[in-house]
Amino acid sequence: MKLTARLTCLMMFLASVGAAPATQPTIADKTNALLDHWKPRIQAEHLHVLVTAPYVIAGDGSPRQLARYRDGTVLAAARALKATYFEKDPQEPIIIFLFESAGPYTRLAKEWFGDNDVPHYGFYRNADRCMFMNVATGTGTLVHELTHALIAPDFPDVPSWFNEGLASLYEQSTINGNTIAGLENWRLPALQRAIRANDLRPLKDLIEDPHFYRSDLVGINYAEARYLMLYLQQHKLLQAYYREFRDHAHEDPTGFKTLVKIIAPQPLEEFEPKWRAWVLTLQFN
Repeated sequence: MKLTARLTCLMMFLASVGAAPATQPTIADKTNALLDHWKPRIQAEHLHVLVTAPYVIAGDGSPRQLARYRDGTVLAAARALKATYFEKDPQEPIIIFLFESAGPYTRLAKEWFGDNDVPHYGFYRNADRCMFMNVATGTGTLVHELTHALIAPDFPDVPSWFNEGLASLYEQSTINGNTIAGLENWRLPALQRAIRANDLRPLKDLIEDPHFYRSDLVGINYAEARYLMLYLQQHKLLQAYYREFRDHAHEDPTGFKTLVKIIAPQPLEEFEPKWRAWVLTLQFN
């Protein structure tokens, strides 16, 4: 066969199989790219950094402190949350900034994000895949915001009431291997006062209200959602509720029908007074 004919055959073969597919970046590649994006600001503030894909963890504490946050809080909570709830891992990296005092936390939130009114404890910006924490207040909010970051790929359509209820459950929690358990916390007294004053709206109203963050109810909404989660946890129902809700959210986008199913055969009319009475037995010191 002449050379020209051979080249023609080779070109026809390559055209038939197509070009080799481009290699997709791994989560480690993406994590390193996220670090590169933030590196100028990290270096300007002289922050220490640890990289454990999918997390970049930066802070103004010592390297030893940063390692404790990584191992004892971030990785421990992520492992337990995944074992308890989540089937899908994050496909995008997350950067976590941890500040040992309120000063740099509030200053950099304003400089980097234009935020003049940051929460006291911390926040998570999903668009930037960035968690920003004042860890002088403790690591509870770190676990809260980490829950938001991890639920996003597993349950992208999660409604705000459930997202905040589950995340706030772990503001005060214990982690033991692959197990994480929420405990009573500072949101309890306000909820108990509302129950005693008969000012707490029914669970159905909380769940079906699309305006979870409305200013006149947001505080009590957090408390009501959190302590519903705590009750379900204590009665071994929360894990099943999450998975049933996630897998059937297209049929039940608020989760109300799924809650009714999970507590069956007890009707909601019996469940809710029992739940309120149970909340009144709790104590937080």
